[in-house]
Amino acid sequence: PPPPPPHTPLSLHDALPIWLMVTAATIYMSLLGSDGLAAVASQSASNTARLVGGLTSIDGIERLFDGPFFHEVALKLDRPVAPVLTELAERSILGGFDLGDSLENALLVCATETKTEADINTYVSALREIMATEARRSA
Repeated sequence: PPPPPPHTPLSLHDALPIWLMVTAATIYMSLLGSDGLAAVASQSASNTARLVGGLTSIDGIERLFDGPFFHEVALKLDRPVAPVLTELAERSILGGFDLGDSLENALLVCATETKTEADINTYVSALREIMATEARRSA
């Protein structure tokens, strides 16, 4: 069915999860304080830069836009994103968000403050292997 018109109010059942997430986020940010929040933001930006550097070193992957970024980056793949995300999921890697509804073969990635260097390296290695395997299949 089509989505409800924008003026349709949310039921309590639909709104409760949203309010719980907002409350949890508020508590988290309150406990971090301004210095902690700045550290989290800095770590997220640094992790994303490392992830993007690793991913764009793989043949068939490039940044979609050249502008500055904070903690999310759109990448252009030389193939459809959905099968790549499926292969990553089979390796227990949440690979990002397929932007295919808006941008063909585009993948949105980020690496939050919770990701370690090992997590980032695991993702890059897995995607490198997937891209190479698919390239060999196509050849």
